[in-house]
Amino acid sequence: MLVKGIIFILLGIYVIISDKYNLKSNESGREIVKNEDIKKDRFYKYKFVIGIFSVVLGVFSVLNYILY
Repeated sequence: MLVKGIIFILLGIYVIISDKYNLKSNESGREIVKNEDIKKDRFYKYKFVIGIFSVVLGVFSVLNYILY
């Protein structure tokens, strides 16, 4: 349950952050660049809710592993 919880937390954070930031490669390396044109439509809201749900599920899974 601990591994599943950590995977859920990481996936949730990735889903939330992937819409707001991009990785761009340049001559010196990679940069994290904030998106300027974010469409806040139904799909964006759905992905955000799924990301939050995944993080909450992961936290409860880790707590379940620790307490029991």
